[in-house]
Amino acid sequence: MKDLSREYVQAIIDYGNISHAAKALYISQPYLSKFIKNLEQELGVEIINRKTTPVTLTYAGERYLYYMNKVENTVQKMQHEMQGISNLKRGRLKIGVSPILATYTLYQLLPHFMQLYPGVEIELVEEATETLENLLIQNHIDVCLNSLPITNPDIMYDYLYEEYNFIVIPSNHPMYKKDQTNQDLFDPSQLDGEKFILAKPGLGLRRFTNQVFSEYNIHPKIVLETTNAENSLRLANNGVAITIVPQCVIESMALSIEANLYPLKDPKFKSHIVISYCKNDTLLPVAEAFISIAKKQFQSIT
Repeated sequence: MKDLSREYVQAIIDYGNISHAAKALYISQPYLSKFIKNLEQELGVEIINRKTTPVTLTYAGERYLYYMNKVENTVQKMQHEMQGISNLKRGRLKIGVSPILATYTLYQLLPHFMQLYPGVEIELVEEATETLENLLIQNHIDVCLNSLPITNPDIMYDYLYEEYNFIVIPSNHPMYKKDQTNQDLFDPSQLDGEKFILAKPGLGLRRFTNQVFSEYNIHPKIVLETTNAENSLRLANNGVAITIVPQCVIESMALSIEANLYPLKDPKFKSHIVISYCKNDTLLPVAEAFISIAKKQFQSIT
């Protein structure tokens, strides 16, 4: 079982106080305070200096964290070796995935992996991209399917595939063209001040659309925010407002689309789908196997 004391003490130092650490750890402040108090009573020394702002470790706390980090490293090496010995007949893989990729990408590789390694237990964590990055750094997940940009420099990634993103203009909008073709050009800058349906903050698609808005000096009037890209497309197609969605969403929809679909042709506005992992940690064999399968799978498609 994972020892939480090292993780909790490190979080308090990283975030400067117990309140912020508890929020980052997804636990309550009273629980974290009680946990540290009990730990100090068990050790017989104070490990947190609460008189400083931000809080710091006492000398005893520094030595405690030093030894706990050594223990954690030893445990990780042991797990790595045990999984290698078992030849992946047993194990556990925690996969983080954004909501869009959980729907439109994961099914293309996970069944194949599970067929090859039936003894490996899969745990899926579906969260916003920002949350997934934090979970990856905190070792709560092993690998992550997400899209660029990735903002944390401690995260490495391998490319899987890329795709266009499309501006969706409803049929009741003044800019709608009845006889639009795939060759029609569209200047995104003319969308300044228009009504938009957007992904919620923290999602990878929202990061992407914010980049588009910045590039073309677009100041959107946000009428709705959603976690579901298919929902955005359906609402735009039914005249609610403009939206921007990835190619995979459009291609997978069993839907007659009346709206205009304009691809963002600038290469920097293609979506780059990646599989990411923590730079400073040794990957478990099961994670290495999943990354290898993912890369081979999408190389064969593209």
